[in-house]
Amino acid sequence: MNMSDRFKSRFYSQEVLTLEDYEQSRRYFTYEGITAVSIASLTSGAFLAGFLQFMGVSDQINGLIGAIPVLLGFIQVFSSVVFEKMSQRKPLISTVAFIFRLLLVFLFLIPLFIKNQRCSVLIFVFLFAVAHGLAAFTSPAASTWLVDLTPSTMRGNYFARRDALSLGAVTIVTLTIGRVLDFFRGNNQEYGGFLFIAGLVFILAIANYIFLLLIKEPPVKQNSSPVSFKSVLTIPFQSPGFKKVILLFILWNVGLQIAGPFFSVYMVTGLNLDYTYIMAIGVAGSLVRVIVTPFWGRIADQKSWFFSTKMSIGLLAIIHFLWSFVVPSNAKLFIPILQIFSGMAWGGIGISMFNIQFLFAKREGRTMYLGLNAAIGGIAGFASTWVGSRIVGSLAGKSFQMKWISVGNMQIVFALSGLILSLCTLFIKFFIEKANDPVEIE
Repeated sequence: MNMSDRFKSRFYSQEVLTLEDYEQSRRYFTYEGITAVSIASLTSGAFLAGFLQFMGVSDQINGLIGAIPVLLGFIQVFSSVVFEKMSQRKPLISTVAFIFRLLLVFLFLIPLFIKNQRCSVLIFVFLFAVAHGLAAFTSPAASTWLVDLTPSTMRGNYFARRDALSLGAVTIVTLTIGRVLDFFRGNNQEYGGFLFIAGLVFILAIANYIFLLLIKEPPVKQNSSPVSFKSVLTIPFQSPGFKKVILLFILWNVGLQIAGPFFSVYMVTGLNLDYTYIMAIGVAGSLVRVIVTPFWGRIADQKSWFFSTKMSIGLLAIIHFLWSFVVPSNAKLFIPILQIFSGMAWGGIGISMFNIQFLFAKREGRTMYLGLNAAIGGIAGFASTWVGSRIVGSLAGKSFQMKWISVGNMQIVFALSGLILSLCTLFIKFFIEKANDPVEIE
């Protein structure tokens, strides 16, 4: 077999998978997750907010740009129509994923070639949107690929372990890069730090692509009837249980995204914290998440995904509300505590919100369910971020004194986020758990 045939065989394989193939593929998916999450951490959050600030973007627009990936979740509806017709999805998933990550590299190179500030920001937004549009396109099929390789009896343990290892790697990467950025910024060469990020993302993108090629694809259960755009929009709504899952994700995205993009913006521009400090407290939260994620996985296996979801979101609701009390004078005391408890919450949310969809999404046409859910949730989330950005913009520079604390624009959106997320927990308790229809659960 020559090199061309060997490379092609990595894309297209008709062989029956053995138990060893399944186990090995799950292992490679773990490595893939480590590289993917590392890239995501380097191109979002404080790093993204800092780069946009370097490009001269205001806090209001900074937060909106950070929410673009959420909005582009609607593309997953169209991906369902494409992937449900394919007997082998690996070639398209791996190729599109590689292009998406290469575009993230190009984002950091824009100031090298475009000197006009307005043009550079517009090009950034365009490339950022295209990149995350491609990511959204492959997301349902990639998730289904991973789930098909993982028996339901071991998903809680596997996803907890995969998440923990990914977060462990991210901890090392983000803390190191935070130090690098502060070094460059301290020498008045901040852009040099962002170019360093671009180089690292490029290396990780190549590694991620190699791992995807090494993962084998199990037989795809195609839809028994042709999939149309209309069916994507209607079939998931025919499931009473999944309709409530869609409502849950709408509420979740509204509660999370009204403030989500602004936490990093607030730390970078409002509190003027160093990247090293921001990454250090992020590491603390990530370490806690690594430690507690297996615990959440065992809880889900022993009790239910409903229980782990409502408890973890409930904890996050409290944390977001408490962020409304964080001001420059107490930030270095409160933020580490909030980050630690946030890590506890996200340890459960990360695996619970992913898996709760699969309880009600039928295996046949599963990407339709995931795609529509992500699309609706994404649109709701971006609309919520737009509302949050309007609050941030209209109240910029204004504050209201409430006894011993001064409440500004950021504090208001943080409090709103906490209140809405608490409603999300109540929705799970009183509606989702009662929607547990054994006929629909795999």
